[in-house]
Order: sequence, then structure tokens, then C-alpha cells
Amino acid sequence: MRSSPSLPCGLLAVAMLAAGCSRVADTAYTLRADTEKLDLPAKHQAEVAEYLTMFHGTPSNPRMALPDASAEPTTAAVAKGSVVAPIPRIDKPGYDRITLQLGHDVYTRQCAGCHGATGDGKGPAGAFLNPPPRDYRNGVFKFTSTPRGSKPSRDDLRRILKYGAKGTSMPAFRFLADEDTEAVIDYVQVLASRGQLEIDLIREATDELIEDEDFDPETVAEYVQGISDSWDRADSELVRPLTVNPPRTPDTIQQGASAFAELSCVKCHGPNARGSKSADVGQDIWGRTAYPANLAMGMLHGGRRPVDIYRRIYSGINGTPMPSSKDPNTAIGETPELRSDRIWHLVHFITAVIDNNGVPDDAQQAIDDMLRHHAPPATKEPAAESAPELPGADDEKKAAGLGQGDRSVVWRRQSERSEWSDRSVSRRAPP
Repeated sequence: MRSSPSLPCGLLAVAMLAAGCSRVADTAYTLRADTEKLDLPAKHQAEVAEYLTMFHGTPSNPRMALPDASAEPTTAAVAKGSVVAPIPRIDKPGYDRITLQLGHDVYTRQCAGCHGATGDGKGPAGAFLNPPPRDYRNGVFKFTSTPRGSKPSRDDLRRILKYGAKGTSMPAFRFLADEDTEAVIDYVQVLASRGQLEIDLIREATDELIEDEDFDPETVAEYVQGISDSWDRADSELVRPLTVNPPRTPDTIQQGASAFAELSCVKCHGPNARGSKSADVGQDIWGRTAYPANLAMGMLHGGRRPVDIYRRIYSGINGTPMPSSKDPNTAIGETPELRSDRIWHLVHFITAVIDNNGVPDDAQQAIDDMLRHHAPPATKEPAAESAPELPGADDEKKAAGLGQGDRSVVWRRQSERSEWSDRSVSRRAPP
């Protein structure tokens, strides 16, 4: 992982105030083909750029447009100064251009300093932040109330704006007027939709087109509509627990601790639930090394409400190696309802770890017992070498009255004792 440049706290604060909380001058949206030096033919680069402008406008005139399915098929020629034929389109209902312009203005004042004008996470202050600001262009948001792979609900975006993300540099914007909040949510969706369309078109050009071919307008329209539909579905895809959260008791905490071991949570988060930067769990989709959370710190970026933790366990975390744990183990007769209860027990265990600043003793015993129960059988080792006879107190006393040759016998035996001690350490099981 690339480490962020370090600055004295005062200078970092100044940088963030200057870049993150004041207006950043409007610029044109950047293109992946330029910033990432993609090997894409110039013809396709120009077509991608024009389609992005066609459906999502420019920073000074943002737009959330959709293909107009009611329009008659057109054979209009490419207009002068354009490289693609126009696709009939309409503004998406609920995303009027005046509101999007307000959203752009709020975003430029409050967000672009970290997230960048294009939403790529490369604003002026971004280089000084760890974890870095989110790159919206993949259309992926980590902490949602929706299933893995789904877009966030509007409430998810509203909540992260209002409360921030604990343990990161994402602040709370509780002072924003409701009108500004809703407008900037619309604008963030424009940036995310634009970025995802760009990825789809680059993939289409790379996988399906030869250098002198044009994009098929119908295919472009399908991409745009599909992205829009995925956002529209989000509010109806809310993850609702299958069972009611039971009262937290010492028994449910211990059951959660056992599940923490049995469901392999310890593989990444460790038996002490503190995570480890040495754990090789892979990278997230933004190309950063993914580190398991230290649960004892209580810095749960996606929220600390019981239902927030339930959803992280149930769905996993988008864009990261953190998997979903929603599927019951049918081999042992576990039903979806029983799995839901087990997830609640895990929630109780995690909240107990947070409250205790570490795994409580009884819960740690439950984890250790479960790990021993599931440990592979030990292989039979060769019989241990017999320890040499060790010198006792009498040997020490006799040494004073022995000749040099006789003393060497005692000293040699003492040396053997030291060597055996070293060998014993090397045979000891790792802690």
C-alpha cells in the first residue's frame, strides 16, 4: 500500500481547510483514458467522451439523462463537431437540471476538495488522507443497507452525509440544509453513474470492438438504462433481518464468540478480534490493500447500530474481500431463521468487544474452545529426546574442590543444560 505523505497536524488542518472546505475551481471532468493512460484507440476515446457528455453533461451543466424509449428510431447523421450520432434522450424524472446545478455547487464547495471534481477521490486534500476519499466512479459504495452488489439506498447516502464515517476523514455535514443535502445526493449519483458508464464503454471497446468500429447506440442506451435501473431498485432492496434482535445476555455473547470462530471470522480478524495488518486478505476494488477491522477500537465505518452491524455480517462489504455470511449451513440443518439468530449473536459479541475494549474473558474462552474443537488432528511426532542429566547444587559445591579437568565435566554439563533449554524453546508450539 502506498503510504500517504505525512504533514504536521497544523499543516494538514490548513490543507484540509483550504482544499476541502472552500470552493474548488470548476474544471472539466477527467477521463480514465487520459489519467490512467489506457491503450484505447483515439477514435473510441472521443466517442466515450461524447457519450458521457450526452447523458451526464459537464460540471457547469450536469445532467442525468435516459434514452427516450418513446422516440422513433433515428438515422440522424453525425452533427458537425460530433463523432457519434445523437441518441434520443430525456431527463430522468426527479433529476431536474436546476437541482443538479445546486448539487454541483454544494459538491464543489464541500466535497470536491477531497473527492475531486470528477468523483475520483483525487481532490487536492486527498493525497494527505488515509484511508483516501472514496472514488465514486466504479458505482460501488461500501456501506449500504442493501445486499452485496447493490447500490446504496438514498437513506444510506443521506446518513453518511449527516453523520460522516467514523475512523476516517469523512466528516459529518449536519449543518447542510435539507435542500442542499438532497441536491448533492443527486449530483453524487450523476458522478457515480457517469463513471460506471465510462467503465462499461471502455470494456465494450476493449472486448468487443475493433479499432475502426463505432459503438452501437442501442448498446450504449442499454448500459445507461441498466445503471439507472440499479439505482432505482436500491430503495426496495433493503436488507431486513429475518428474526428479531433478542436481548443481549452473557449466553448470546458466548454463542456469538463461538460463531466468530466457527464461521472463520478469526481467519481475518484474529482470535482477539483486533485484526492484523499482516493478514493477507487481498485488495479492494480500488486497488488498496484491505486490512481487517480492529473491532476492539469500535471504529465501525458503516455505523455502530445493531442493525448496521447485522447488515455488514449478512451482506458483507461492497468492493472488499469481506464476504456475505447470510447463507445457512444446510449440512447441519441450519435454516435461514437460525442463521439470522446466529448473526444477531455475532452482533452481541462485537458490541461486547467494543464495550470491553477487547474480547471479554468468557467470550475468549468460547473462541479458544471452538478453535480447539475444529483444529485438525495433531500428527504423531517422534519421541522426544531425553534430557541430559542436569547439574544440581551439589555439583556446584564439588566444583570448587576439583581440578581443572574435573571442573570441565561440571561446566560441560551446565553447558548441555543451556543447549537443551534452547532446543526446548525451538520445539515449543507457537503462541
